[in-house]
Amino acid sequence: MRVLVAGVGYRYLRDHSVGAAVADRLAARAWLGDVVVEDLSYNPIAVVQRLGDEPPDRRFDRAVFVSSVERPGRRPGTVTTYRWDGALPPADEIQRAVGEGVTGVIALDNTLVIAAYFEALPPEVVVIEVEPGDHEFGDAFSDAVAEACDAACGLAAALATDAEAASGLPRSPLGGPVAAGADVR
Repeated sequence: MRVLVAGVGYRYLRDHSVGAAVADRLAARAWLGDVVVEDLSYNPIAVVQRLGDEPPDRRFDRAVFVSSVERPGRRPGTVTTYRWDGALPPADEIQRAVGEGVTGVIALDNTLVIAAYFEALPPEVVVIEVEPGDHEFGDAFSDAVAEACDAACGLAAALATDAEAASGLPRSPLGGPVAAGADVR
């Protein structure tokens, strides 16, 4: 199984840097098997092109995306992990995501929606979201998010190396089980 572990986020924006930090930490590891770790914190159209550059016989089977994402009802440091159901929003929201992406907005939702729209994602997409707290410039996480970043690294590593690790995760729309109406604590 060929797996991509991808961080998405803003460097030097404190708690919004989780995706980049996880990618940096995991890229420094020696991986057995076929795991590729990258920071995909750039224009989603370029992400589509990057994924499309993979030879047809070497496409990824699973992608694990890690990012800080603000969602209603979650406390800072909350880690939410799920298999994305791949449901795309209406066409006008896809167009909005493209517009934001080309103007420099780096957002997990935009990256996934655009990559899915252009059929660049592997068959299985797992999302690890960390709820940010601090929204200031800097390179240090808040205490809650520092702990969550460590947990996200462990989750991403497990999901990258264990073919069965994702099978127990809920299949949900973007935002995870809460977005799907489930009561998560």
